[in-house]
Amino acid sequence: MHETSIHSDTIKKLRKGSYEAFDTLYNMYADSLYGFALLHTKSAVQAEDIVQETFLKLWNIRASLSVEGSFKSMLFTIAKNHVIDAFRRQINRPEFEDYIRFCEDENLLDNTSVEKIYYDDFLEKLAIAKQKLTPAQRNIFELSREEGMSNAEIAALSELSEQTVKNHLSAALKVLREELRKYNFLFALFI
Repeated sequence: MHETSIHSDTIKKLRKGSYEAFDTLYNMYADSLYGFALLHTKSAVQAEDIVQETFLKLWNIRASLSVEGSFKSMLFTIAKNHVIDAFRRQINRPEFEDYIRFCEDENLLDNTSVEKIYYDDFLEKLAIAKQKLTPAQRNIFELSREEGMSNAEIAALSELSEQTVKNHLSAALKVLREELRKYNFLFALFI
């Protein structure tokens, strides 16, 4: 039996807002969507988020669903778009920019598998280096470099003076620079 005819009744029910139809489709496709997302993101957390976002989108567009065409193809297109969005968010992270600078300096950008290994290694070493920071230094570093907050915003949020924020950030960068130098990671962020 053709996929369209199998899903036709379920899709018609979903279009009318049936939670039962939604659950049926979720149970049919969640595992394969998770596998698809995991294959591309290499992250269980991101894969779970992508599955949830895909089905949330499905619920939001339910009234306009068509019984014509491949439901599975449409669902995987939604998931693929969420995978692309996840990559875009990752690329916009400040540490990715620093990683790209490192790759340019090392002429690694032509080899994507090497690039991925070095980026993963950089993130791992950065996480280890951040353990050397005091809780205040780490918090301020993460708010500044990973969340993109200004010193004034961090000061207001932390109830500290801007000078104290600057001092903590300067000390954090010094520690991270020393720790990452052990691994030959010299990034513009830490210089």
